[in-house]
Amino acid sequence: MAGALDDAQFAALAAAVRHVLGIDLDAYRSQQLDRRLRFFRARHGLVDNAHLAARLREDAALARQFEDFLTINVSEFFRNPDRFDLLRERFLPALLARRRSLRIWSAGCSVGAEIYSVAILLAELDPAGHHELLGTDIDADALERARQGVFEPLEVRAVPTPWRLRYFRREGANWVLHPEVRCRVRFVRHDLVQDPYPADWDLILCRNVVIYFTEPVKRRVWTNLAASLRPGGVLFVGGSESLYGVGGTGLRYAAPCFYVREEPGGQAVR
Repeated sequence: MAGALDDAQFAALAAAVRHVLGIDLDAYRSQQLDRRLRFFRARHGLVDNAHLAARLREDAALARQFEDFLTINVSEFFRNPDRFDLLRERFLPALLARRRSLRIWSAGCSVGAEIYSVAILLAELDPAGHHELLGTDIDADALERARQGVFEPLEVRAVPTPWRLRYFRREGANWVLHPEVRCRVRFVRHDLVQDPYPADWDLILCRNVVIYFTEPVKRRVWTNLAASLRPGGVLFVGGSESLYGVGGTGLRYAAPCFYVREEPGGQAVR
């Protein structure tokens, strides 16, 4: 009976989250999510998922806190610097050699640190270039913070000092990204689980996002992202993520965290 009750309560919570926030909670269901829900309920004095569901429908402030809690907005510039070194030294130059104007999408961009990291790399590699950079996330608050471009010290700790001085200004304890970098990136709300995917990208970053999804949703997201790449395009994933076991995407492993979409004839960025 307890299992049936738990399932019914989770279904009520999923319905409330879908109605209030437009988020498909079923895509996230896992032991990790169950632990996080227990923590959130305990912090707010809620006895079970049914109680949480009822409160989300009647308390807008709690719903906003729950959305922030669920979407896990943890990001920083040049996260895993060795991977960004590889992007700067190998993959971006190869893409620029093929196409004068690149289209780059950061899916699940959080507060924008990673897509802004790419903007900085392009400013260094191709100062006169005109490229399309898009950041998307499900969290509207995170996107608004991304547009403002104000970052805490820990979020910029991996930015090399010369770049920090060149592309940021200090404001109290925080670092503010210069407008000429901010204006290069467009931010739009997008749900990787439910929304159609934009197409024809040269580089897609989707890092430390898909790990929170169920296995069927993971496979669907990877497949959709692969289809969104141009032939020869590059997918950049998180250090704990892998496309192992996801067949039929047309992607080939190129380096740790990097996959390329094969072109007709089998050629791709090396």
